[in-house]
Order: sequence, then structure tokens, then C-alpha cells
Amino acid sequence: MGLISMTMRIYVVAMVVAGMCPATSLADKNNNIGAVTQFKKPAVVSAAGVDWTGFSVGLELGYAPDVEDSSGPIYGAKFGWDYDFGKVIVGYFLQYTRTELDIDPGFELGSYTRFGARSGFDSGLNMYYASAGYAELDTHASGDINPGEGRGYFVGLGYERFIREKVTLGAELVYSEYSDFEREFKDLGVATLSFSLNYRF
Repeated sequence: MGLISMTMRIYVVAMVVAGMCPATSLADKNNNIGAVTQFKKPAVVSAAGVDWTGFSVGLELGYAPDVEDSSGPIYGAKFGWDYDFGKVIVGYFLQYTRTELDIDPGFELGSYTRFGARSGFDSGLNMYYASAGYAELDTHASGDINPGEGRGYFVGLGYERFIREKVTLGAELVYSEYSDFEREFKDLGVATLSFSLNYRF
């Protein structure tokens, strides 16, 4: 009887352990799936409590549709800082842009730099703004026909939107006018439309 009783006890314990293992294994599996799902989920930002204050860096790609009957792509980088007052945003930025627009045979626009300020309003994930400031254009040509660097101003309208916690997409329409070249040259107007991908600190 003692041997039978011990055998029965062992059998009962084995059955209990076997019944617990699948449940434990299933629980672990569910926990692991939850952890992986949480890890893979992209970080998105809520419209509530968005603060645009801080530094940002970005890359731009765009197009100049009509500059002295020439057109072509533009590309560059920018660095800026903004302060969010609640509904109003004020900031400044420095932008360097490359282009290869042929104006005349042997004469082309090489690059331009813009330094200015922008001001707009905050509507949650979105910012709508106007910008203005100083612009400088570098030209390339051979011999005495090169007017050198030109200086002027720019005005623009733009839009920027958060797509991730620290990442924004932007679009900007800018008109720049250059005069005061190193050599005598007519005033030159340049209109551009560009899109940017920005990281905000």
C-alpha cells in the first residue's frame, strides 16, 4: 500500500506540473510578443503639448522653375532655432543651397546663402510661417563676364509638420532678389519651391 500511495502522489504531482507548463509557456509567449510589438511601434507625437522651442537641422530638395529662362534643381542644408510662445513661434535660421542654373553660355548660378528670421503660428503638429532676411548669391563665369557675388534680400512662406517625435517635414516657397554685384550686372530674381526633412533637438 505504501508503494502504491507513493506512486499515486508522484503521478498527481506530475499531472499538476504538466498542466502548469503550457499556461506558463503561453504567458511568456504573450509577454514576449507584447514586448516586441512595443519595440517595433514607431514613436509618434500627439498634437497636445507639442513644443516647437529648440534647435533644428535639415536637408532640402527643390526646384527653381524660371530664372532668366533657365530652370533646375536645388539642394542644401539649414540650421535654425525657434521659440514657441504658445500660439506664436519666432525663430531664425541659416541656409546654404546649391544650384547649377545656366543663365548664359559660360555663366551659371553656383550657390546662395540665406540668413533670416521667421514667424508663424502653432496649430499643434503644424506650423505656418513667413520668413525674410539677407541673401547672398555666388556666380560662376569665365573671364571678365563674371559678376561675382551678389547681395540682396528674400521673402518666403512655409509650412512644417511633425511626423515623429523629433522629425518634421517642411515645404517652402521663397523669392530672392540679388543686386550689388562685384561687377556691374542687372538685378536678378530667383523663385524656388523646396521640401525639407528636419530633425529637432
